[in-house]
Amino acid sequence: MSFQLSLSTEAVTAAYPDQPLIVEPTANVGEVMQLMRAQKTGSVLVCENGKVLGIFTERDALKLMAAAADLSQAVSQVMSQDPVSLSADANVGEAIKMMSQGGYRHLPILSSEGKPTGLATVYGIIHYLVDHFPQTIYTLPPNPGAITSEREGA
Repeated sequence: MSFQLSLSTEAVTAAYPDQPLIVEPTANVGEVMQLMRAQKTGSVLVCENGKVLGIFTERDALKLMAAAADLSQAVSQVMSQDPVSLSADANVGEAIKMMSQGGYRHLPILSSEGKPTGLATVYGIIHYLVDHFPQTIYTLPPNPGAITSEREGA
């Protein structure tokens, strides 16, 4: 199967999504950061009654720490509200496009009922690409747009 065809037909659920780590909106930031560290994950979904209200990522944590913010406040006060998400039937190409255009590293994957079923991550997408297209990935030049001024080799 070709690279482009696979990206447009393969479901994002094939790109090694993480299980979503879910916290309540009332959880305090310090506890959430400890949970993220313990679970070795870069984000948590903030949910109430199975509905995603927001996402809290390592970027949010770094901003708070740089500002010496109060880590005892509720995560709902500092989360990114209404995060961009993917439907479970979205394809890998759509996930890559959304991540690239929005600068996202984590995208919730939602069922048709709007419940979180997974988390698409940059790591998972890269893992998918390397596993499925090793020849394409491993033979890319370091700088595809560069043209050498002299012939390489002996």
